[in-house]
Amino acid sequence: MSNTTIILDREYFTAEITKAFLRDLEIACKTMEPVLFAKLFITYDLSFVEDYKEVLSTILNRMESWNNLYKETELLDVKQFDSKCMFCKIGKTVKAYRWTYKYTKDLKNKNIIFGQSIAFYFDFDKDRLIEFGVCNGFLDKEEMNNLNSLG
Repeated sequence: MSNTTIILDREYFTAEITKAFLRDLEIACKTMEPVLFAKLFITYDLSFVEDYKEVLSTILNRMESWNNLYKETELLDVKQFDSKCMFCKIGKTVKAYRWTYKYTKDLKNKNIIFGQSIAFYFDFDKDRLIEFGVCNGFLDKEEMNNLNSLG
């Protein structure tokens, strides 16, 4: 099982750098462009973290799997929603994103709207980012509402 978490030294990010990182992550998530996610890891120099390659690879694989140059992918919409993680970080609040797209040159599937999701979780200490990861078992809004109605 691959590691999908980056754990940072408590002193690595200041509160200001944490805000900038979160702002740049938000920009990358609004476009779902793989190059912006890769740039995020370079800009904030996360290469020293043991599992950064696995985390970045997980994100890039997710981003590159939907965007097909030959079928000419058109990004239609990106929505952010709050969620909860189901497994590795039970109950931890995460930011999840769902994007919809279509293939404009794929004659067979030209009118089909596709969708994918990804979620990220964070841990902070005194407004400093100390943990960042990709959540593989998050709940969407409907699933959260269903759980709330059971309790």
